Amino acid sequence: MRAIRFHALGGPDVLRVEDAPEPTPKPGQVLLAVRAVGLNYADTMFTKGQYFIRPTFPATPGMEAAGEVLAVGEGVTDIHVGDRVMALGDGAYAERMVAPAYSVYPIPANLSFEQAAALPVQGLTAHHALTLAGRLAPGEKVLVHAAAGGVGTLAVQIARRLGASFVAGTVGSPAKADLVRSLGADLVVNYREDDFATRIRSAVKEGVDVVLEMLGGTEVYKRSLACLAPMGRMVVYGAATADVRGTVEPVGLMHKNLTITGYYMTPLIKRRELCAPPLAELAAAAAEGALRVIVGKTYPLEDAAEAHRDLAGRASTGKLVLVV
Repeated sequence: MRAIRFHALGGPDVLRVEDAPEPTPKPGQVLLAVRAVGLNYADTMFTKGQYFIRPTFPATPGMEAAGEVLAVGEGVTDIHVGDRVMALGDGAYAERMVAPAYSVYPIPANLSFEQAAALPVQGLTAHHALTLAGRLAPGEKVLVHAAAGGVGTLAVQIARRLGASFVAGTVGSPAKADLVRSLGADLVVNYREDDFATRIRSAVKEGVDVVLEMLGGTEVYKRSLACLAPMGRMVVYGAATADVRGTVEPVGLMHKNLTITGYYMTPLIKRRELCAPPLAELAAAAAEGALRVIVGKTYPLEDAAEAHRDLAGRASTGKLVLVV
């Protein structure tokens, strides 16, 4: 089978299309014919050795895909050959991948493979960050950083679906601002032109209740915390700037009873009771047209390096997808 592999740490140029052995499903696993692969910023960190999981060479990036079931391992009874599914698993940048049965989910009939591949990581991250970590309640106010990205475009819409009374987003260009407004944001701030903390406090004097933060760095943390209302929660789920050394003043948290919490999806994947219901709801909403899954650009498998360059350049909108 064809697969994208790398044999040393580095940027996009280390990625190569190679022939690789086709995997065989072990007990409790499912083998997929991959039709589309969702790209994540974590994939670029993985190739550089900056992710939580270190690669073993030769390594294949990718953690989510959509396709058709080719075979199931021993003990798998509720997934069948021919099923259209989306899955979370390792080595997704390939024509075939295996995934644990607990992380394989059905795709509604009228949802494309490209849309389905864009949902698991971003959809669960957005939903869990708002609900499990952010504890968003109806009527509360939300700020979503990087609102034109894969997580951000879904988080803006999910916050609305959960009953948020005010949703703001930060973006890096006018075109991205237009997209986020079209998704239902009340306020969109181009952080390259305006101070987002000033704009938020001008629009909502008391501040927002939840901030979704994935940029990183002391200055972003400081200004994000300044946006929070008393009892507010900041959820950190990434560090796109690679600045993971951000610091905060604990006394400042005490003064306003603020909370900073982290969200990392991987440990929760085995908790199907936490993942299956929201993902099924999001997939159904997307299939019905009630939720827009923004696939910003698609690439053939062999152009994975170009896709990584676009990811690193942070000029893309929505989700980038490899088509196999």
